[in-house]
Amino acid sequence: MSLRTTLLVLALVPTVAMIALWATNSAELYGNWKSINDRNNAGKQLGQPIVGVFYQLQAERQLSAAALAGHNADRSGLAEQRKLTDRSVQGLTALSGSVPGGLTKSFQQLSRGLERLPEYRNAVDRRDATEDQMFDSYTAVIASDMQLFEEFTNVGIGEVNVLTRPVLDAQWGQEMLSRESAVFTAGTVSGHLTSAQRLHIAEVIGSQQHIYENKVVPRLPGKYAKTYQHVLSGAAWKQKTGIEQQALTAEIPGADGRTPVSAQLGKEWQQSYAAITPQLLQASGVYSAYLVQATNDKLGAMVTDLVVDSTVGAAAVLLVFLVSLKLTGVLRRRILGLRAAALELQTRLPDMVERLRQGETVDTDAELPEIRYGNDELGMLGQALNQARSSALETAVRQVEQYRGFERLLQRIARRTQLLIGMQMKRLSTMQRQHEDPEVLEGLFDVDHLAARLRRYEENLVILGGGQPQRRWRNPVLLLDLLRSAQGEVQDYRRIRIDTEDDIWLSERAVGPMVHVLAELMENAVSFSKPPTPVEVSASRVGRGVAVEIEDRGMGMDPEQYAEANRLMTDPPRMDVMSRADDARLGLYVVARLSANLGLNVELRPSSFGGTRVVVLVPAELISDGKPRSEPPDDAVPAQLAVIGASSRSGQDGDPVGAWPEPQPQPHLPPQPHPGGLEASTLPVTGPGTEPPARAAAPPTAGPTASPDPLPRRVRQASLAAELRDPSCVYAEQPQVENSETEPETDPEPLPRRTTSRRSGATVGAFQRQSRIARLGPDSGQQPTQPSPRHDGARKEDGR
Repeated sequence: MSLRTTLLVLALVPTVAMIALWATNSAELYGNWKSINDRNNAGKQLGQPIVGVFYQLQAERQLSAAALAGHNADRSGLAEQRKLTDRSVQGLTALSGSVPGGLTKSFQQLSRGLERLPEYRNAVDRRDATEDQMFDSYTAVIASDMQLFEEFTNVGIGEVNVLTRPVLDAQWGQEMLSRESAVFTAGTVSGHLTSAQRLHIAEVIGSQQHIYENKVVPRLPGKYAKTYQHVLSGAAWKQKTGIEQQALTAEIPGADGRTPVSAQLGKEWQQSYAAITPQLLQASGVYSAYLVQATNDKLGAMVTDLVVDSTVGAAAVLLVFLVSLKLTGVLRRRILGLRAAALELQTRLPDMVERLRQGETVDTDAELPEIRYGNDELGMLGQALNQARSSALETAVRQVEQYRGFERLLQRIARRTQLLIGMQMKRLSTMQRQHEDPEVLEGLFDVDHLAARLRRYEENLVILGGGQPQRRWRNPVLLLDLLRSAQGEVQDYRRIRIDTEDDIWLSERAVGPMVHVLAELMENAVSFSKPPTPVEVSASRVGRGVAVEIEDRGMGMDPEQYAEANRLMTDPPRMDVMSRADDARLGLYVVARLSANLGLNVELRPSSFGGTRVVVLVPAELISDGKPRSEPPDDAVPAQLAVIGASSRSGQDGDPVGAWPEPQPQPHLPPQPHPGGLEASTLPVTGPGTEPPARAAAPPTAGPTASPDPLPRRVRQASLAAELRDPSCVYAEQPQVENSETEPETDPEPLPRRTTSRRSGATVGAFQRQSRIARLGPDSGQQPTQPSPRHDGARKEDGR
């Protein structure tokens, strides 16, 4: 899971738990309140009918006992009482649908007892039942009614149940008193009390005393207890007690165990019973009103508790949710802040390291301030990032210093080697001007060609070490000369064919890097194509500048390799020479670096021949509009005859930047058109099927018969126009004749002699052209050709 999801889960888990707890608690409180409220409402609705049935059954039992005790007893009162009882029973039965589920069993039991009332009445009317049977039948129904009443009064509130218990006990006290009254009524009608009746009266008297003295009065609140005490200590209760004593202590005259009961005693009993019953009902009613009020108060308190608990629970849930959301939000922001700081460190550290590599002075504390996130665990993580930052900066600074030191060392070594190579090339140029032997010149040219390639490799080291090539030009150069100069720095240059326009000039600042870039690309093309397949090089103007295309017929590369190479050309990396020591693509790194500095666009594409086509787009700002702005110095040769790129050294090399390039004779390049020379042929292409280019050419000499491959002969000032030749140096027909003293008669005074360097440059050019003429022969109409290179299997110094 993401950090946002994790923190959201952490915030929701306690919130959901609190919601569940709040909902459960609220539901339980509401359920309790609803159950108690329903029970209380049912008690209010059914309590009065149940109590009514209770009292009516007691009265009917007493009258039924009187009817069974006397044959001539008045039954009108019994009939009327039965109607009252039936009316009470009907009222209770009509409310049977309002009975709560938990009271259904008790109500059904009472209903079954009430359904048998007609049976009991018929037994009384027919005198089929004894007094005891009748008494037990009615007492059982009354007990069922009392059981239902007790269950109705149990509303489920503990405190209310405790307060209700004395009322129920008082009801049972009234039941005991009603039973005693029924027995006394039967005795009064019959005129005597049997032993069983006397025993029953004694039992109920004891029950009454136990109920009122131990269960009712001690458990009632103060004022309500006093009400019952007032009834128990009143005149009516004392009269009742006296009557009971008379009945129980009277002598038994007969052997049958019957005690006579006078009519006066029965009358006194009825008076006392009639006086006590209202007093007990009044005391019970006052306390019942108190119970109803207490129950309503408890229900109100439960409602208040429900509302308060629900409100507090909801507030707690909301608080927990908001606090969790706030804390997780703060935690997430802090973590994201640390992440942003780490990403900033990751982003800015390489940039700062690059600036350090470039030699800038960087304030590390200002660029990457310390992360401050308190002293808790996240603060410790921030401190760890600070330590990592410090270690990374320290390591980066050390690496930059080490890398820069290595680059300086590499450049210093390369510059010293370049100095030696420059001195070697100068020496080779001098030796080429001093020697005329073709075999010696052939060897000198080969050594000069190798030195030119070695100079390019040394420049590669300088470029890879962070430096720039030191060869500089002060004037624009023809693109053709630039291409041929790059060709001259390639090992197997004979396979390269050049086709370009003659009037394209490149600005002086683009000459050196362009020669190096094209030489590297030509070297790659030649190295990765099988001899003797040619390498086609063409240049032409396009809409955005000049496009130079180099196409080989090798094996090519995979699409992934093309994409990687083009990415390298688009965004050249900061190359670590030590880490790239084993990389075979150092040439591509050099090309990418030079192209980026010069603004060239280099792209590698698959060739239709199966090889690789490299397109170098030279921007329009590097193209010059005209020819060189100044003449070259005296010791220079025409650019068309020199390998563009003599090393101009500064610092340890000793030569000033911007010096005119040293002459680099190229024996293997085809003859170039030169204004004023003896030959003005068009530029041929060079390829694997051509003959080697001529050194210099002279007309065939008289003397021994020329061999199939005649040696070239030097002719002084052969390459100069007639008006520029020095009359003191006239070329003779003989090979060994130099500086003829014969002067043309047409010149009245000699022209000033050319300097040695000018004569040497002209001599080299003449040597090359005349050598070509001599090798082809005067009658040959073929273009000069070159044989296949002698070292086709030479080792490849650079890779693609």
